[in-house]
Amino acid sequence: MVRRATPRPHFHEPHLIRRADAAHHVWGDAEGGYVTDRVISSSDQLHVLEFELPPGGRFGHTASNPTLFAADVAYLCVAGTLCLADPESGEVALVPEGSGVYFGRDTWHHGFAVGPHTARVVEFMSPPPVLGTASTYGRTRPLLAETCYADERWRGRWPQALTEQRSGRRLVPLGTDDGLLAFRDASPAHLVWTLLDTPLLTVVRGEVQPGTVDAFAVQQKETVLRVVAGELWVDVRDPAATDAAYTVGCLQPGDACFVPAGHELRTLVRADRPASYLQGSARVPDGWQP
Repeated sequence: MVRRATPRPHFHEPHLIRRADAAHHVWGDAEGGYVTDRVISSSDQLHVLEFELPPGGRFGHTASNPTLFAADVAYLCVAGTLCLADPESGEVALVPEGSGVYFGRDTWHHGFAVGPHTARVVEFMSPPPVLGTASTYGRTRPLLAETCYADERWRGRWPQALTEQRSGRRLVPLGTDDGLLAFRDASPAHLVWTLLDTPLLTVVRGEVQPGTVDAFAVQQKETVLRVVAGELWVDVRDPAATDAAYTVGCLQPGDACFVPAGHELRTLVRADRPASYLQGSARVPDGWQP
């Protein structure tokens, strides 16, 4: 069965994307499992979506749906618990709400919802599928014939091999405990944790306190911000525009904002509780090929 193409909503100007208005998509098959997607943005720089797995749900690889990418990918769990496995090596990572996992190109991956709740996951991916990095690329590689969910490389020498395992793992945990912490401006009213920063993809988590009004900051790369909790105002402007046009919106959990490279962004919290968000940024080198 030929896989239905994932929608690719592509914006050229600042744009607010309400969760209910994201492009809906279902992919998978009876053998590998079905996944529901809400595609937020998918350009030639950055691919961002939210996917869900119901309690006990899963996705694996099949000939129609080879889960092998030529890209950097971050999965950030915003509800429930995701269990991600590399069926080639047997490596397994548990990704509870509030944490994430990163994997690079040529990493086979299967996903499972663990526990009684739906696993809801925000995905940032670059280079994006429009450049042939997702199923198009996966179908050019030999299909993985056998799957394994136990990493036998460390049998008989655990935990002595802990350092070796951590240095060589392909499923890398992402979280604030190991994030690189910084102030957004000059105070801890807006904290930013860099969770992932590679030549292709940067992902941060931010927390903004009540009463905060940021200074405008130029986004050097194409950026998508997705609210996790609280109520966050965003204000986007083009510093090169002569009419000083602004894109302003009040975002609720699940809503997102697309910011083109070169535009300025600031956030504000007018409510009496903090707001938190996830933000991905990317710039694909000119002439890049999978």
